[in-house]
Amino acid sequence: MTERSPDLSRSARRFDELLIARGLAGRVVELPGSTRTAAEAAEAVGCELRQIVKSLVFRTATSGTPVLILVAGTNRVDEPWMARIVGEPLGRADPEFVRSVTGFAIGGVPPTGHSTPLRTFLDLDLLELGEVWAAAGHPHAVFRVTSLELVNLAPGTAVSVAPPAARPRPAARWATFDCYGTLVDWKGGFGRAAARLGVAASAEAQDRLFRAYLAAEPSIETGRYRPYREVMAAAFEKAAESVGTPITAATARELPESIPDWPVFPDVADALGALRRDGVNVGILSNIDRDLLDGTLERQGIPSDAVVTAEDVRSYKPAPPHWARFLKTTGAEPRSVVHVSASYEYDLGTAAALGFPTVYVARYGSLANGRTVTAALASLRDLPTSPTVTGLAASP
Repeated sequence: MTERSPDLSRSARRFDELLIARGLAGRVVELPGSTRTAAEAAEAVGCELRQIVKSLVFRTATSGTPVLILVAGTNRVDEPWMARIVGEPLGRADPEFVRSVTGFAIGGVPPTGHSTPLRTFLDLDLLELGEVWAAAGHPHAVFRVTSLELVNLAPGTAVSVAPPAARPRPAARWATFDCYGTLVDWKGGFGRAAARLGVAASAEAQDRLFRAYLAAEPSIETGRYRPYREVMAAAFEKAAESVGTPITAATARELPESIPDWPVFPDVADALGALRRDGVNVGILSNIDRDLLDGTLERQGIPSDAVVTAEDVRSYKPAPPHWARFLKTTGAEPRSVVHVSASYEYDLGTAAALGFPTVYVARYGSLANGRTVTAALASLRDLPTSPTVTGLAASP
């Protein structure tokens, strides 16, 4: 494909500088032909049409509020459907309005960096892709971005831009959970399993090994999808070596097989039971293989009404496919779902950027400064009566 031009047009250069400030240098490509349409852009960069981000600006009919909908290249916005979500009818914005609220011309509007803050919605189909291409400030300029980077650049509300195939349950409200570390005692289960494998006998050694494991795991999850069994075994082997207790590959492979026996925290049964009695559905979004999670849910008695695993979406959180798949399969909307986790890095940051109310459970310490959630709880027992749950708007 065409190399990035050293002499970007002024508007593309302005956007490129914004990306550089966000740590995304070298992403903008200016092409000799127009990328004003999704089909032109896909042909120019050599990607599938669905990987093109269409930045569509609307003007609401009553208040005149600008609305940005980021849409997969193969999709069309159903305006009456989106009007129900936005809260008033939508009308296409004219070129003058688009330029006045974004600072860019139609055909070159990027997902972020606008002159006016825009209420933003993100097409679920975009969020399930690993890599997409979006306009970069000029009709001939585009930039490459992962779905997670896109969400961080342009936080908004995750939506189906047309009526979804799945219909929500009547008056459906949901609480979705990360499983391991939030419902299951990940650190305690890991430590006890490591001790049984002869790797870390003392509590201090287990703690060092666990911290080394947490440091090793993210880089192994990056790139080509690998089943979690492989990820965990590789990270365990690497962590054991880093703390001075090297293990064989065979020993490393035993660790993930022990996961279904890891215990739940003592407040889980009461909390989930109370939620379901109050009509709140329980979803599990987990970075693990499906059979390992099924083993945990069965052996530990954890109820669930919907499950999404890394194996299902071939991706690992904090990337957004888990949340996109959950919304698509249940027909729910973020306003009807609260996402609960003990991890901001893997869960709550992305969930909040997609429009979900979020609850942090302090399993392993307080939330770090500068990280914002809807609510923070010391115990999961407080969740069913939390205003974040009782105030959920049910999907119509």
